Amino acid sequence: YNYISRKAYIHGAHNVEMKGKSIIHPSAHIRGDFHTVRIGRYCHIGSETILRPPSYQSSLDDTAASNHDNDGDGDDQEPIQFLPLIIGNHTRIGKDCVIEAASIGSSVFIGENCVLSKRAIVKDCCYIEQGTVVPSDMVIPPFSRVKGCPARIVEEGFMPESVAVTFVDDCV
Repeated sequence: YNYISRKAYIHGAHNVEMKGKSIIHPSAHIRGDFHTVRIGRYCHIGSETILRPPSYQSSLDDTAASNHDNDGDGDDQEPIQFLPLIIGNHTRIGKDCVIEAASIGSSVFIGENCVLSKRAIVKDCCYIEQGTVVPSDMVIPPFSRVKGCPARIVEEGFMPESVAVTFVDDCV
């Protein structure tokens, strides 16, 4: 079973998929109304955390927006598109985080007050320290420790390969 607080906000619940035994704490916001949000097994989503699928503008050409201007006032633009947000198994996200990443791997720890910007990718077995701001489109390699604003990889290969097993044991 999943444990979802009665005070959590699930927008577009039909697009939110949870594999099982995950915990959603009070005042967490999951925005399934934009696109699919997939949460793996044994995940913890902290209180007041926002999970929002990443967005992108469907056209990078400035002339394309002006060609679609039907009424001549210059305010028509290409629509914003959304990608699915995928969170792996045994992942912990601290409180007061804003997550707009494309993918978060398994056995990942994200500290409190972190921001994962649009389309960031976090691979398996990573440790993101509290207060870290990961910029858009950044890819964090496996077994890395990340901190800072903007985020930088402090130690690559920081975590031993056995962390995949020990982190799973801590989550169960």
